[in-house]
Amino acid sequence: MDKLKTILSKIKIPKVKVPKINVPKISLPKPKVNLDKIKPYLSKVMPVIGKVLKASIKGLKGFIGWFGKAVKESIAQVWTLLGFFIAWLTLTGTAQQIVGLATIAATILWLITIPLREEKE
Repeated sequence: MDKLKTILSKIKIPKVKVPKINVPKISLPKPKVNLDKIKPYLSKVMPVIGKVLKASIKGLKGFIGWFGKAVKESIAQVWTLLGFFIAWLTLTGTAQQIVGLATIAATILWLITIPLREEKE
């Protein structure tokens, strides 16, 4: 190991100089905004943006709630899904493809219709 260190210490690596490249600076003109012209449009657009944000937040809350219910339903039906998966594994060819697609379609339909199966108080 000492021999290797002495040999490597004798090797000189040349320093490489990176040439400097002069890139011209481009200055773009700043756009001039006339607020007096924009104010009437902003007063019409802002309520719409507010409604869109409220609707998107409401939709996101609904999706998060549905996702939690979907996870709970999936855990409750884990043995059924395991049986479908085993059936898919035992088949071959076109039968395997049909059973796989039917299983996926049925699971998606089952998860989408969770609110229909819930009992209302």
